Amino acid sequence: MNQEKINILVFVSPLIIGGIITAINVNSVNDTTEKVEAWTRRTQTNVSTKNGWFYRYIINPILWTIVKFSDWTDSFTHLGLKNGVRVAATIYLVAFWCLIFYTALIFVVMAAITIGIIYILFKVLINSNDDVRKSYEKGRNIIGSGGSGTRTNRDTGVIQEEGLFGYIDTDTRVNQETGVIQKKGLFGWNDTDERIDPGTGVIQEEGLFGYIDTDTRVNQETGVVQKKGLFGWNDTDERIDPQSGKHQKRGLLGWVDE
Repeated sequence: MNQEKINILVFVSPLIIGGIITAINVNSVNDTTEKVEAWTRRTQTNVSTKNGWFYRYIINPILWTIVKFSDWTDSFTHLGLKNGVRVAATIYLVAFWCLIFYTALIFVVMAAITIGIIYILFKVLINSNDDVRKSYEKGRNIIGSGGSGTRTNRDTGVIQEEGLFGYIDTDTRVNQETGVIQKKGLFGWNDTDERIDPGTGVIQEEGLFGYIDTDTRVNQETGVVQKKGLFGWNDTDERIDPQSGKHQKRGLLGWVDE
């Protein structure tokens, strides 16, 4: 027997089992199926009150479907036919639900593996290449991210760190008018050789003949940090919240404060 014939036999086997139950129509078999139906109803009622995700999304849906199908077949007067149809349908429903669950599980596992590989490659790239790492760190510093729990004060431009009693000013700020990154000195704020272009959001470095664009910018409307690619600016998974000035990371459900 080849694989194709085996597959066909597996597919029609519930029909065969249901047909046998219908044909023999004996009390012992009918009583057993009725007891199984009663157990299914009790279990579904019990499971429907539980809050766990496994009960709510995996167990309860299939039990609820079986119970509703049993309600529909209650009008069958021939006990053998009623129980035969129930058994065949239940086998198909359970098999179909297992297939859906298996497919979803494979998808989740593959997605997790893909994300893990991308993350590892990204970390390896940053840590293994000094130019990439320095460019990345410079970009983070210029846009006002000193790490977890930092923000840029939208009124003063001062970069702040979160403390026990709120945000505390650091000695770095972004000049609101010129976009120049400044450090606090003894007699006020001193310009550095870096700035954020007020018009375009592009991070620039001061050269001999003025400021020179880098390949990093902050989108003026969304606050998303972008890198220049072959076909324009590409979003990264970081941004400066336009409202709060907080540094954020892109999560599964949107932007999350660091």
